Amino acid sequence: MPHYLRILIITSLIATLSLPINPEAAAQSVTGLVAQALDNPDFDWNSIRCDKVILYYQAGTFAGRHRQALLRSAELAISEVLVFMNESEYNRILHVFYVGSREEMNTLVGRTYTGLATWTASGVFLVSNPEWRSFDKHEITHVLTMGMWGAPDSTSRWMVEGVAIYNDGWCREYSVDEIAAELLSQNKLPPLERLFANFRELGEINAGIYAASFIGFIRETYGADKVYDLWKNGTADIERILDSSTDQLAKSWKSYLLNEVGDDFDVDLEAINDKGCG
Repeated sequence: MPHYLRILIITSLIATLSLPINPEAAAQSVTGLVAQALDNPDFDWNSIRCDKVILYYQAGTFAGRHRQALLRSAELAISEVLVFMNESEYNRILHVFYVGSREEMNTLVGRTYTGLATWTASGVFLVSNPEWRSFDKHEITHVLTMGMWGAPDSTSRWMVEGVAIYNDGWCREYSVDEIAAELLSQNKLPPLERLFANFRELGEINAGIYAASFIGFIRETYGADKVYDLWKNGTADIERILDSSTDQLAKSWKSYLLNEVGDDFDVDLEAINDKGCG
C-alpha cells in the first residue's frame, strides 16, 4: 500500500504529504470503479489522506492546488451527512477523485457527468475547475445513504436525489428553500403525489429542488428517524409514518417555506436552468 506521512493540522483534521499513487498496490484494497480509476493509464494520480478519506488528484491541476481544502471539505461532508442521517460513523475509507473537465471524467468513468458516486466501492468522482464547483457533499451523501441505509423502497426513489440535494444545500447563490419558494410562487410545483410517483418527469431542477426542500421539512419537523422510515418503508405509507394526510403535509411544508424564506426573495430561475447549480 502507498505510504502516507501524517501531520496534525490546526483544525484538528489530519492531512498527509502528497505522494504518487502506486495503482497496483492500491488496487489490492479497492474494487469496482475505484480500482479501475487507480489503474487507468491516462491519469497519474497523487494523493493526500485523512482518517476516513483518500483524495486523488493530478499534479498542477486546480484540484491539486486546492487539495488540502478539498480534503477537509470531504471529511466535513461525511460528518455533516452522518448528523443528517442520525448515524455515528461511516466505517469505510472514502475514495475521492478529482478531474478538471467532463472530457476527463468521460475518460475516467465512461460518462461526461460532473459528479458520480459508487457506494459499493466507496468512491466519488468529481469535476472541479475555476468555472465549476464540485458537488462533493452531494455525491458523498449518495455513498453514505446507499451504503449505510441500503436502496430505498420502490415508492421512495425520489428521495435518493432529494436527500443529496438537501445536504448540498445550495444551487448557485440560492438555498434550496429559496428556489423552492420561487418555484411555488410561480405555480411550477405539482401536488406531492406527483413528486412521489413521477419524479423523473418533473424536470431535473424542479424535481430535485422540490424533493430536497420537502425532505428538509420532514427532517426539521419530524426528525431523522422519520426520514429513514420513509426511505426504508416507502412513501406509499407516508400518512401513517408522519401521522398526517398528504394535503396537510403540503400545507405544512408551504408554511415551513414561508417561515424559512419569508416573502422577500428573488431567484433567477433562468440562470439556474441555463447554467445549472455549479
